[in-house]
Amino acid sequence: MAPDNVIRIPKRISSNQELIKEALDLGCMKAKVVLTETISMAHWVKLHCQFGCSKYSKLLTCPPFTPDCDEMAEIIQEYKKALLINTAPNTNVQEIVVRLENSFKKKGFSKAFALGAKPCDLCDPCTVSTFCQYPEKARPTLQACGIDVVATVDKNGWADLVLNKPCSESHTIGMVLLG
Repeated sequence: MAPDNVIRIPKRISSNQELIKEALDLGCMKAKVVLTETISMAHWVKLHCQFGCSKYSKLLTCPPFTPDCDEMAEIIQEYKKALLINTAPNTNVQEIVVRLENSFKKKGFSKAFALGAKPCDLCDPCTVSTFCQYPEKARPTLQACGIDVVATVDKNGWADLVLNKPCSESHTIGMVLLG
């Protein structure tokens, strides 16, 4: 055991390839480390939530309970990079991004934060009037926070994935923000 006066340096992942490998090992079809400046924010995304999704205001991981576009844009500025993932259609994207977030935190990325693809389905019904029953597992979707998923994947070279409909059962894009 180390003496109290010894500062422990967290075990950090030494390369982007290690981040990508971890995602691929969890079942992702694609994974890519991207600069946060390539994440597209758009106010119109909330309109699609508010006037196109039956989950609007019914889940704590959906608007209006999530950071809005302006707040998320400020939050993203506190990060330098993110891990963008793509999974198979029947894969639980939420579970994978949360597992990656937890793993990355243990490896020294203390600010790691996961964003998923589909509305949360941990509780039925959601406990909107009280606190979340599963805060360690529940994460907002990318689009709930004003992220234009189509533009983001396109900017990052995944133009073949722009046909993914955000928040749908077939949506396969997730992200973990890193320090």
